[in-house]
Amino acid sequence: MANTTKDLNRTLKKGDLMSIAVGQIIGAGVMVMSIAALGMTGRSVNIAFVVAAVLTCFGALPSIFMGSTIRVMGGTYSQAAIFVGKQFAGYYSVIRVFSSMSQAMFATGLVSYLGSLIPVIAKNELMFSVLFYLAFFALNWFGTRWMAKVQSFMFYLLIRALVMFTLFGLPKVQWGAYFGNELFGEPLFTNGISGLLEAASYLTFATGGATVIVAFSAEAVNPTKDIPVVIILSTVGVAILYAFMASCIGGILPAQDVIRAGNLSVIAKMIMPAPCYYFFIIAGACFALGTTLNSSIASAVKPLFASAADGWFPPVFAKLNKHKVPYAWLITFRAVNVIALVSGMNISMLGKLVLFIGNINSVFMICGIMKLPKLFPEPWSKSPFHVSDGMLKFLLCCTLAVTLMQAWMNCQNQPLWVILANIGMFVFSFIYSKVMLASGKVTVSANYELM
Repeated sequence: MANTTKDLNRTLKKGDLMSIAVGQIIGAGVMVMSIAALGMTGRSVNIAFVVAAVLTCFGALPSIFMGSTIRVMGGTYSQAAIFVGKQFAGYYSVIRVFSSMSQAMFATGLVSYLGSLIPVIAKNELMFSVLFYLAFFALNWFGTRWMAKVQSFMFYLLIRALVMFTLFGLPKVQWGAYFGNELFGEPLFTNGISGLLEAASYLTFATGGATVIVAFSAEAVNPTKDIPVVIILSTVGVAILYAFMASCIGGILPAQDVIRAGNLSVIAKMIMPAPCYYFFIIAGACFALGTTLNSSIASAVKPLFASAADGWFPPVFAKLNKHKVPYAWLITFRAVNVIALVSGMNISMLGKLVLFIGNINSVFMICGIMKLPKLFPEPWSKSPFHVSDGMLKFLLCCTLAVTLMQAWMNCQNQPLWVILANIGMFVFSFIYSKVMLASGKVTVSANYELM
């Protein structure tokens, strides 16, 4: 029987949902991942961002179709339980713990930018990466009130810094030669079409994130209409901003110069007066990484806390500190990410590792959403995004093909130990979920409301 959500305040309008989605998308991607993507495809990185947005929209189709049909209480955790099954919900919860190591990527990128201003930080990147991660860990320890205040402050300045970089940079781009082969003696596509597709697959991490608003379905005024539209508009809008920034990244200096620098500070210093440059490094680069790190820690806690309450993890993981924060999960994240930092995993490696995990999870979710017409025939027929059963399967099969291509691309050029680590995580997660479900200690909550 469907659980009701009518006791919740339904106050989130389309504008509110848009701000949440955009805030989740904008962050570290363009600041750190664009450099790695530049190495994969050259100055066609702007095209890669556009392709990444298209791939992201395809990947969001399951959330769009589901979000236009029912309200879900537990976000992707509830989605997994409803459409894929109880065991997968357990597997999904365990694999989320492993994927939390992406938080280390943001701490590393933040320190890289600060190092361009403060030499002592550049000389001790590992130590400061750990320290900055612990600082955001401490912030989240004191609850969402303070986390949200800091997040809002950083986001306010972040948007202005990114727009400023674009306005200063676009007039300096050598547009006449940008899409030819004569600019800086470098081809438009460094590694051909395969390099472009690899970069686009990699950058879906930067253009993704809008589907997080599915978790706010219960508080939305009109989720079945607003959530799908917001997912599409926010993804495309941010991708356009990123594409303009990427044009500056690839069209002002030779790609190799930017890659050697490891961040955008070398471009910003060239195109901006000193006060604007310092503002961009702090408010743009550091706050972009800070907002992403901050929200990643906060958002990762919610589904795992819910899964712990269902019995998938020991009881301590379902307990709160005096600030109403599931402290055991924060401590777990700290351990996982410190290990990732000290192991020497670079930004590209961390990004591809987490993306591959996400791609595999998406395969199961996509297959599960094919059950939508069977599980919820009447609300699906009333959905504003309703299509015929045949068209639904066709679109989801296209999404599945895109997702599998992304998984393959994200596996490219990975060390053998990373591939083996992925296999180990998947096997462990499935075995763990099977054992826990068989123990009888788990009661899966698949909270939703029919529209």
